[in-house]
Amino acid sequence: MNVTTLQTIADIINVSRSTVSRVLNNKWERYGISRVTADKITVLAKDLNYLKNDTARSLREKKTFTIGVIVRDITNPFYSHIIKFVERALYAKGYTIIICNTGYDLDRESSLINSLISRRVDGIILSPIQKSIENISIIKFRNVPLVLFDCNIDGMKADYVLVDNEAGTMEAIEYLISQGHKEIVYIGGNSYDSNNRLRYAAYRKSMQLASLSIHKNYVKHGRYTFKHGYDSATEILRSKNVPTAFFTANNRIMLGACKGIMDCGLQIPDDISIIGFDDFETATMLPNPLTVIRQPVQEMALNAVALLLSRVDKTNNIPYVTSLLKTELVIRNSTKDIN
Repeated sequence: MNVTTLQTIADIINVSRSTVSRVLNNKWERYGISRVTADKITVLAKDLNYLKNDTARSLREKKTFTIGVIVRDITNPFYSHIIKFVERALYAKGYTIIICNTGYDLDRESSLINSLISRRVDGIILSPIQKSIENISIIKFRNVPLVLFDCNIDGMKADYVLVDNEAGTMEAIEYLISQGHKEIVYIGGNSYDSNNRLRYAAYRKSMQLASLSIHKNYVKHGRYTFKHGYDSATEILRSKNVPTAFFTANNRIMLGACKGIMDCGLQIPDDISIIGFDDFETATMLPNPLTVIRQPVQEMALNAVALLLSRVDKTNNIPYVTSLLKTELVIRNSTKDIN
């Protein structure tokens, strides 16, 4: 059986070998190759079952064209969507990804980082656990390009892609207050997590600016899980001090709180209003679609990829970059005006 090479394709289409190489490595626009020619080469390569010699390419360019992507909870729609957009953007640049899930476990995170480094990945995109300083230091010590997203690590200088947690949370709380709500619950994640700390601080700030007091039982920190949302909601709703609205710090907590509200015999939004941080498909499928703070997931992914590749290719000489993106309040039907 004859093996299809770059020269085979070049001879059939009557172009140079370098033109074929540039097209198959997604560089045709950079070199002014027409889309018509690029399409001809791509179709012919597929028809002839051409296989790229990635080993030769790696040796030539001293890269593996592999990126490690580490997230905290791959089952969370927020992270799975991030991965989708990261993979799509990297694939267009000729890279493949290795997906890793830490499950908020520091030891597992350390093991995964070491595994990626041993595989000589060209870079790592990481959603770190708050106590990840030692693990991140390993990456930096080995001079592996790194971008952190979704979580700011205290005292760790690095490239970050983050959202404005404070502005997003304040917009949500101020919206509830504008609807007449004064007794607003905060159900958040781990108290040491930077996102939770920023969202909780914004909640307190919004309440204080409106001269509203916070009942001691209206703040529940815990894990970013359905169970935490459910347990917190049912505990509060079965107490003597029943609130009129909930703010939940992520999508998992929000769904748990919704189930807790319903299991307590109450209706959303007639009895209890609720807003959550994170948009997700299920939010639009409930009888009363949920009002949320939407994070710019695609923009986060594209920023992370662009920033990482600028480090991999050494085209970015700025010491450290922090990309802080805006959130969006998406108003649906889970809140009620009680003015």
